[in-house]
Amino acid sequence: MGLIPIHLHIKKLYNQFLSRGFSLSHNHIIKAIISPDNSSPHIAHSVSLNTLILNQRRHLNSPLIDMDNKKNEFTPFFDPFNHEFSPGNRLINLFSDRISFHPREKNVKNYIQILNDLTLRVSSDSSMSLVISDVSIKNNVAISISHIYIYNKPVIRTLYRAMNVTSTEAELLAIRCSINQFVGHSNIKKIIIITNLLHDAKKIFDSSMHPYQIHSAAISKELREFFTIHNDNSIEFWDCPSNLKWLLHA
Repeated sequence: MGLIPIHLHIKKLYNQFLSRGFSLSHNHIIKAIISPDNSSPHIAHSVSLNTLILNQRRHLNSPLIDMDNKKNEFTPFFDPFNHEFSPGNRLINLFSDRISFHPREKNVKNYIQILNDLTLRVSSDSSMSLVISDVSIKNNVAISISHIYIYNKPVIRTLYRAMNVTSTEAELLAIRCSINQFVGHSNIKKIIIITNLLHDAKKIFDSSMHPYQIHSAAISKELREFFTIHNDNSIEFWDCPSNLKWLLHA
């Protein structure tokens, strides 16, 4: 339980090697070649990586490229001894009847109707809340968009952009920020999350070693608080792939 998977341990060692470049003096030639970070007092070199187009950067294999990318890269964070993951304290065991996942049905037309009916129910029930989340990655930039619906309140729209992160990281961050909106509402009994990455949402309740444990622990803590407020409080996760072309998710 406490051992990091070997492929992630190797990645960690390589990242530590790349990090050595950031300890170089400001006037070192390598600092002039990598993309400027406004900390260097001199003008960028004529062969600076900043002059390369995106396609060139993708096809150039070099530690300098990796070092440059690392400035904005997602760093895996392991927390295997967190109280949320300890045996006998896991949400999926204590509140299994209040957590449900709903994968997409084969009949697309029927499934879209189910999502429509679900949305209508939320719009007329003050005890329910809805989050529609969509995550996409283009040119190494992850974009996470969430629409949060609470009865008789303006729609809350959140937009997050991050470079060099995985879709899982972006999705868990969106879910984490959305759930945080509901924990303080004592009248809300059910949270419904519609996402295009249902398999990533399951990482919240995964107590095994994975690089997103910092988000899993934070979301679990907030859900624990939500579940203990009232015995009827629950959360549902619904699948909505991008190719489903659902109107509210398009």
